[in-house]
Amino acid sequence: MMSRTSETSSSVDSASAPGGNSGFTLIEILIVMSIIGILAGLVLIAMGSIQKTAKDRATEALVERLNLQIADYYRKRGALPEDGYDTEVKFRGKSLKGSAALYHQLTSDIFERTFIAGERREDRRDPVAKFENRDLLVDDEDESIKWIIDAHGSKIHYDNLTGRLDLPEDDMAADPDSKYARWRFTVGFDSHYEIWSLGMREAAEEDELRVIEDSTEEEAYDEF
Repeated sequence: MMSRTSETSSSVDSASAPGGNSGFTLIEILIVMSIIGILAGLVLIAMGSIQKTAKDRATEALVERLNLQIADYYRKRGALPEDGYDTEVKFRGKSLKGSAALYHQLTSDIFERTFIAGERREDRRDPVAKFENRDLLVDDEDESIKWIIDAHGSKIHYDNLTGRLDLPEDDMAADPDSKYARWRFTVGFDSHYEIWSLGMREAAEEDELRVIEDSTEEEAYDEF
């Protein structure tokens, strides 16, 4: 009886001894933390990619709606909406440019031009477009001035190409000549205009920089 008790006591002492194998070593803990960090990073990257894709699709749908609305405006007015760069667009004494000028013209009454028996007439028509609040950015200085924005929250750039080509001042793309997120449309015989999504261009630029940074970090790790 005494022998069995002694053996049990000896086993417990061995398991709880400092040199026992019941705990994790520092290296094992660091490895587990590294794996968790990598998995968390992959999840965040995947979520960011999904969100970007959804915003890109929503922006493309907005551009298609704008194309239809501009075509309707052209059909009734006989000309494209002005962009405010080549021909001034004024609202309450303020000059509008880009998507602010486009919004103002698409949401205002139109005087449709028609010719009857050689006589020119202009009949008032309802606006060709209505916008949801999520598609608009209110001007900080004047709440009556609104900009059309993409799903990324950046201002849409509208350029009537009847005049000169006007590049957006706040384009974040490294290559201003890039055709990405830049659409050119034609209505009538020779009336052209462009719509740019500055948010899509900026998001793509950030993705490219992130890939470069990740690649640099992997190369540095491999060398180490």
